[in-house]
Amino acid sequence: MCKDGRCNVCGLTGDYFFGGFDKAGTCRTCRTFVDKTTFFKGADALKRDVNLQPGEKLGVTVSGGKDSIYLWARMAEIFGADNVLAFCYYRPGITHPLAMENIRNTGRILGAEYFVYTDRTAYERLKINFRILLKNPQPAAVRVLLCSGCRYGITRTLHDMGAEKGITKYISGASYLELAPFKEEYLQAKSIHGDIDEGFENLLAEYPQLDFDDNLDVLRRDQRFKYKNNDTKDNNFRSGYDYELFDYDNYCENNPEEIEKYVVERFNWQKSDRSWHFDCKIEDFKDALYYGMLGYTECDFKYSAMVRYGLLTREESIRLTEEHHRSIRNGLSGLISKLYDMGLEELSPDLARFYAESAFLSAERAVESAERTVKRADRAVKSAERIVKRADRAVESAERTVKPAERAVESAERTVKSAERTVKPAERAVKPVERTA
Repeated sequence: MCKDGRCNVCGLTGDYFFGGFDKAGTCRTCRTFVDKTTFFKGADALKRDVNLQPGEKLGVTVSGGKDSIYLWARMAEIFGADNVLAFCYYRPGITHPLAMENIRNTGRILGAEYFVYTDRTAYERLKINFRILLKNPQPAAVRVLLCSGCRYGITRTLHDMGAEKGITKYISGASYLELAPFKEEYLQAKSIHGDIDEGFENLLAEYPQLDFDDNLDVLRRDQRFKYKNNDTKDNNFRSGYDYELFDYDNYCENNPEEIEKYVVERFNWQKSDRSWHFDCKIEDFKDALYYGMLGYTECDFKYSAMVRYGLLTREESIRLTEEHHRSIRNGLSGLISKLYDMGLEELSPDLARFYAESAFLSAERAVESAERTVKRADRAVKSAERIVKRADRAVESAERTVKPAERAVESAERTVKSAERTVKPAERAVKPVERTA
């Protein structure tokens, strides 16, 4: 591991348990990285592959976030606004109001049709699942419990809705920059065989309180109908209910900065205090839970991916990551306010307790850690002072030894000088004798 505790290429934290860091400090993802941009096919290839026939329309699922709004606009440019239908999965109380406003603005400006599916069961289910999670928080459960119904909603529900409109082809804007493998890795770790579905069932068994109404059915349905499952063929999703899903990220680059600039300028796109995944109010809570338990969030993986794709430097990635972590550590009061806004204020004590007990979030623990650091520093200073004193005494002892030696040298020098004075008269007496001889 590098001296700063991060991957020496992308800056991903060494706290990532499944990181596969080698002795040089490079994470497994960087060692196996293949630059996707070298295989992009381009917009012309997308148009050929979709091969939209006269009277046929292309479906696009939108959330109100910048990526999906951008995708909707791009498809309208390529295929024509009249040939693209947008579908949105809306959860009252959970979907951010600005997300819906963005969809309305985009539809109006494009002159394009969009359809909204409203899930009125999601909020009450979330309320119970969130409470259960806070009583027994663990990384594998965060996405499973807080996103219940969402996976199925943004795939099968919207695709069934599109089927009623005759849609058989869809385009997805899910970004290759936003892959966070640790969520499924923690599920796999729940299985002794490393099987994610077995790990999922083992996780559910640890939470018997989840067995209410149709909650377990919804959770299992999400697991089956997760996005891009094993029915993928030739980069396109093909399932039993006949439709094709094309991935935009197989054709064109994703540059978050340029995309955000585009949608703001053209559609007056708006966001909350976060740009990424702002359309769901739960994302801030997921970040706090992941960071509180693991010391990192999904954002860490996005920033590290942006380094690999040349969109950030390692230093920029680390700075953005640390800023995000700091906002989480200082964000308890803001999260409690959001709980009140969502009508979930009864969860405030549990969330506050989570912050207090987390090694990464607790202010008290941070103070205790700082105090321990200070005490260790004090002990180190005292130890250094003792070493210095011993050195001083050694110097003094050496000085005492040196002084007698210096006096002996001086005495010897005087003896030599006296001898020299005695030798000189003898030398003078010898010289006449030598001349006579």
